Amino acid sequence: MFVKKIIIILFLLPSISYCFAQSKTSAEEKNYKTMEAMFKYFKNKKYDTTQRDFVFKNFVYFDNVLADTAKNRITGRIKFFDMIFPKIFRYADSVGIENLDLISTSFFKDHTSFYKHFDKDGELNEVRPFTLTFYDKRNPKKEPLGALLFEPKTHKLLAWSIINQGGYWYFLTFNLL
Repeated sequence: MFVKKIIIILFLLPSISYCFAQSKTSAEEKNYKTMEAMFKYFKNKKYDTTQRDFVFKNFVYFDNVLADTAKNRITGRIKFFDMIFPKIFRYADSVGIENLDLISTSFFKDHTSFYKHFDKDGELNEVRPFTLTFYDKRNPKKEPLGALLFEPKTHKLLAWSIINQGGYWYFLTFNLL
């Protein structure tokens, strides 16, 4: 009887550890829900400027930009946002929304070329707790498609582009433009 219990535990252990590895923190779950709601909202429609206020209210953190005192910088950043925001959906289009998933960036520790920027010595280490990484569910062992940065208090999307500037990696946020 004892041997049977040991065999059952050894059989279930990999499944249990896999579930723990994939579990999300409360913040990650909120970030995930933001993205899930955004993709549902845009499922059968394309972004246009009439949706901008709704997008800022519900999905994208743009408050730091709107608080800028220079109106010409705000206008320029809004134009840039309108130009690049639709590009976030190219990832969903490339693999199909049903194949796209988000998970803790730490889950990709084995992908050294991707994760090295998020590890303890990486440039993006400080923001790792506020990121989720998206990947093709059909190929979870393949290099992830990218990472998303979320604003910690509102759980809205803050950035989705990582820039390599002379070997230094950082998220491109709209207040940097």
